[in-house]
Amino acid sequence: MPPDVPDISEDLLLGRTLLEQGHLGTAQRVLVKLCRQHPDNAEAFRGLGDVLRRKGDEVRARIIGAYAEDLRAPAPGAYPPTPWSEARPVEPKGAQVPGGQKPGWHPAPVLVVSQAELATPRVEIVTPLVELITPEVEIVTPLVEPITPPVVAAAAVTMPSPSQPVALPAGLASTQDKGAAVQTSAAPAAKSGKGKYLAAAAALVLLAGLGILGYRAFGPSERRSFSPREELDSALSSGSLDRLMRARDRARAALAGSEPDPDSLVRLALVDAFLTLDHGRATAKGAEETLRRLRPGDPPNPQLLALAEAARALLALAAGDRNTAKQHVDAGLARAAPNPPPALLLASARVRALAGDTAGAGKDLDRALQAAPDFAPVVAEWAAQRLDCGDATAVRRVTRAFLAKNREASRVQLLAGEAERALGEGGWTKHIEPACHDESRTSRAVRAACWLASAQHARLDGERSAAVRKARAAGQASEDFRVLAESALVLASLGEIDAADEGLARARKLADGKAVPLAWAEMAVRLGRGQTDGTERPAEGPVQPEHHLLALRALYLKGGGAAMAATVKNVPAFLSDFDSDLRTYMELGREGGVSRSDRATLERRAERGSPVAAFVLGVLAARENDHKQAAKWLERALAGHGDACRAALLYLSALQAQERPSQPNRVALRALRARNAQCPIPEM
Repeated sequence: MPPDVPDISEDLLLGRTLLEQGHLGTAQRVLVKLCRQHPDNAEAFRGLGDVLRRKGDEVRARIIGAYAEDLRAPAPGAYPPTPWSEARPVEPKGAQVPGGQKPGWHPAPVLVVSQAELATPRVEIVTPLVELITPEVEIVTPLVEPITPPVVAAAAVTMPSPSQPVALPAGLASTQDKGAAVQTSAAPAAKSGKGKYLAAAAALVLLAGLGILGYRAFGPSERRSFSPREELDSALSSGSLDRLMRARDRARAALAGSEPDPDSLVRLALVDAFLTLDHGRATAKGAEETLRRLRPGDPPNPQLLALAEAARALLALAAGDRNTAKQHVDAGLARAAPNPPPALLLASARVRALAGDTAGAGKDLDRALQAAPDFAPVVAEWAAQRLDCGDATAVRRVTRAFLAKNREASRVQLLAGEAERALGEGGWTKHIEPACHDESRTSRAVRAACWLASAQHARLDGERSAAVRKARAAGQASEDFRVLAESALVLASLGEIDAADEGLARARKLADGKAVPLAWAEMAVRLGRGQTDGTERPAEGPVQPEHHLLALRALYLKGGGAAMAATVKNVPAFLSDFDSDLRTYMELGREGGVSRSDRATLERRAERGSPVAAFVLGVLAARENDHKQAAKWLERALAGHGDACRAALLYLSALQAQERPSQPNRVALRALRARNAQCPIPEM
């Protein structure tokens, strides 16, 4: 950060934390203070807009948000920052850099500000803008001198007299938590000096409101104009579906001429490719048409040629053609060596991840993240790959830093929630609501990921039927191999083995079985069918609660409680507290057996409908040769969890071991066969 730009990250983080914790008034005061002290800081105004939106003040939230977006945009004539598409990776130590520069050093951009920009009366707009949303109980004296913004000076504005009521513009009333209002009646104003102050303050608010609305209507268009390339770069970095769609529409209109800018054409194709692959939008044909408009040998820049190959690779991946995608990636890497653009490295990482090359994908994404740490698609892909490797702590750190600056990226929000869920943090769902509130309506891919997150949440809450329903919906709506595999894992964990295998079959067409999410889902299906072969967990350690539960189940199926005793000790305590199914299953591997109080707790949970608790109680009774109790509990464990098939086999054995065997529950066993056709139980 340049030395003349103050670091306010701690104050911004404080405001964001207060907002997330629901302390809206305090968060508003903190952020208003920041906006006063730093009127050119876009993130301060953006946070303030979020507070107002949470308080239900959509009008001013939109105004503040629009102002923040305009602050983030470059001024006319300014040297543009190095975009993500051309960001150069830091050279390795010892690299020879011409000109005597240090490795990894790049000249800082020189800011050139036009005379028109210098003449823009930003302070005249910012001051009343901030004062307007100051969360005070009442305005007693004018906080600033009434300054008429330029757009107001063009119209005749009559100052109201104390004997006249003052009407505030719609949506610009005071934002008090308790609904405090400014008194404007004629009689009190005429009888006291305080009434005069109130009238003057109300007039100030009126002028501020008109200035804001004038700025909103005329300011940005007069002060800034964006080229298609700049707008497309900004939209791509944001990861926001809304911004991608708006930038795409404007760029298509601007590039409709006979001689379009090739740089902008390549970025337009890349936007359409990401919309197709990451959001399920029908924009693939538009991307192909845009790429065909590039003339042979145009553009000559190797980096832009590599970007065109990245767009073609992403389109091939969206079509399920991994071989063609790899060919385009290889062609792009050959053109742009040794410093390929981050978008091409992302495409290369996706190809490697689908082939099960986790290490290779990680190297590509590390390079991409180092070169473009604010490029939302790279952050999301890096986070997904690190979660595959079991490093949820690193994912939480990187996504938290990214979301402090950009909360529009839904995929990053969802992966941040996944990382916190893996770490047993109860507030992990706070990322799901902002990610799924708007984009799930228009993005098929985001909608499927949101259904998956909702299914995972429902399973942890013990709402098994809802979890099954939502996991099925996620698998049916998605074309992403990770979502397909993870929804299959949830279904298999709930005893829906055949449905899980159907979703897994679709995922197998998109990725190799060595891909980590597929390997976990495959393990869950095989365990659900009572199979012990091919159930070795992936080389990467377990990260999600379901992974830890799978590892314990595999050990128990192969060697009983003694085999899982050592692993039980290594399960993080925060996860056992977080997932009741995992905590219950761990009782089978406790050294010294289950205490009387713990057994009573299991019985209460089984009586309330927990099939995992019933299964554990049945296994414990079978160990003690109490066949009647074993049959009683195992009959309650024939559905709703991953070991339902194992429970059925033990249930039939417990019935046969009794002196007077009773008839089995044929209805429940037939229902089990309907969900798990390959479970080795006899026909009923």
